[in-house]
Amino acid sequence: MAAERSVTPQTLGAWVIKCNPGRTPVDAMRRSGRADARWCVAANYRSQLMRPGQRVLFWVSAHRLRGFWGAGRITGSPSTVDGRLSVAVRIPLFAEPLTAVEVSRCSALRSLEVFRSPQQSNPSWVSTDEWAVLEPLLPQLGIPGEQAKLEAT
Repeated sequence: MAAERSVTPQTLGAWVIKCNPGRTPVDAMRRSGRADARWCVAANYRSQLMRPGQRVLFWVSAHRLRGFWGAGRITGSPSTVDGRLSVAVRIPLFAEPLTAVEVSRCSALRSLEVFRSPQQSNPSWVSTDEWAVLEPLLPQLGIPGEQAKLEAT
């Protein structure tokens, strides 16, 4: 059971919001250069740990370019909207995704939760150790000036 509660403010590198393009269209997000501003999250201890300003990654599953499509920040605490718990985010998308194939080339990242438990509800997460390995691999954001804004927060 302890492994299920391994996310703490000290171990959290970044939250991961997963998107299944079979349920949520991604083409409009790609055109806009940003992920949707709100995402449903499970009502559990993880969502209770989510705070504005924390890093968040955007993972698209079930797509030929499955992988990390963007990076941003949590912009609000989880709240109930239309009867569902969700969290506000600002996630600019990368010009090109960091695909699962590319991520899995790094042996230190093969055990990421998105690989081990792909059907798990949002939010998923990466540890501080995983973040240290993953961050240098992330592409630049596709929106001019957005990288500097995110780094300043």
